[in-house]
Amino acid sequence: MIVWAALMGFIFLGHFQMSILAMMYKERTRNSTRNMASFDVIGPRYNWTLKQEGQLISAFYYGLTIMSFPGGILADLVGPFKTILVTYSLMTIVTTIAVPVSGHNWIPLFVCRFITGLCAGPSTPCLMSLIAKWAPPKEKSIFMCCILGFTFGTLVTPPISSIIIIHLGWEWSFYLTSIVGVLFVVAWFILVSDYPIDNWFCSKEEATFINDSLEGTVVKGWMKPPIWQMLKSVPFIIVVLAHYGVVSGLFLVVVLLPKFLDDAMQFDLLKIGDITAIPGSGIVVAGIIYGSVVGYVTKKYDFDKKYLRKGLVIFSHLLPGIFLMSFLLTFLFEFGENLVIGLLVIATICTAAAMVTTTMNPQDLAPNFAGTQIGIMGLFGSTAGFIYPAILVELTKEKNDIRQWSILLSIIGVVYLFTGFLFIIFGTTDIQPWNEKRSTIQLTS
Repeated sequence: MIVWAALMGFIFLGHFQMSILAMMYKERTRNSTRNMASFDVIGPRYNWTLKQEGQLISAFYYGLTIMSFPGGILADLVGPFKTILVTYSLMTIVTTIAVPVSGHNWIPLFVCRFITGLCAGPSTPCLMSLIAKWAPPKEKSIFMCCILGFTFGTLVTPPISSIIIIHLGWEWSFYLTSIVGVLFVVAWFILVSDYPIDNWFCSKEEATFINDSLEGTVVKGWMKPPIWQMLKSVPFIIVVLAHYGVVSGLFLVVVLLPKFLDDAMQFDLLKIGDITAIPGSGIVVAGIIYGSVVGYVTKKYDFDKKYLRKGLVIFSHLLPGIFLMSFLLTFLFEFGENLVIGLLVIATICTAAAMVTTTMNPQDLAPNFAGTQIGIMGLFGSTAGFIYPAILVELTKEKNDIRQWSILLSIIGVVYLFTGFLFIIFGTTDIQPWNEKRSTIQLTS
């Protein structure tokens, strides 16, 4: 269910990145008649400006930024079960409403996407909170592979959405997303609980084994998260900054890549869907490999996780940064299509290592409050969703080709490198004093 929840989290975001390419009328500077026939049958198109398009793309992230921090608190205070149940139900309803309210007036659609982003805010904190409560310490890297459901979404959503849009119209991209959302909410209600001991399908022996393996680092109960202590904690501040580097790269794949292929490379919708799926498939495979290897090494050799976390930052941050900064060479040499796609794919595959580095680090620092930590990390990380589009609008005001895009890609590369070195130098895996729940409201088993 964690895989499905992560997958749905991307579907609610990713289907719109493909739909907006069909919803907005654009004049082509070359091959202008290439796809006009299909555009006539994929639904109404609207004369939104580039700034309005940027605002519609960013709307989800405005909501995500606002709700990430409160969403993390909800995950630890109310519990991930109820939080996900309510927020995903709301996202399903709003996604359905978005179709009839869409029009040349872009504001109603903006509001729908903003609300969807608000509801998406608690999703990652909730999933991390569930992993903290359900995963034995030596198996957490394997459990973290479940978060690859989000990345798997980058593999399946673009090509499926493009096929749906071309054959049924962009409206059905919204409707089918809502239908899958309903199925998910029903399954979540039946199958999920906050703790193993409360789950209908978890035996008492298994629940006892999980609880004993956590060795008291996770306590069943509710407590106000120690937010002030977190914000003063240097290890936590470092992981927040390091997480921002990863989010910058994922934002490139999730949101900017379809627009890059449409504007800078001028590919058609089907080709955009196919190419956008390539990085996602690479991340899924690489993520499973990273998680399995780290899980094996940790379990077999009792290897110090501090060295694993920091060592793999070479893959999660440093290599992606170098690959993205290489796009500056487009000012000296012409990059072919295969080289451009190859560099982006390799950079994003390397980023998959973040699953066992900075993304897992909150589990090391304070597993009792993993949800709140991820919420705060998401608060800062989601600002990438409107900072980078704003930069892109300024860079492409007069010209929109790969050279303008290379400046943005190199900026993301610098962020990768800077935040990666910060984690290597100052990061830690030591459990923090503020992990202790001093005054919990104990739940009955």
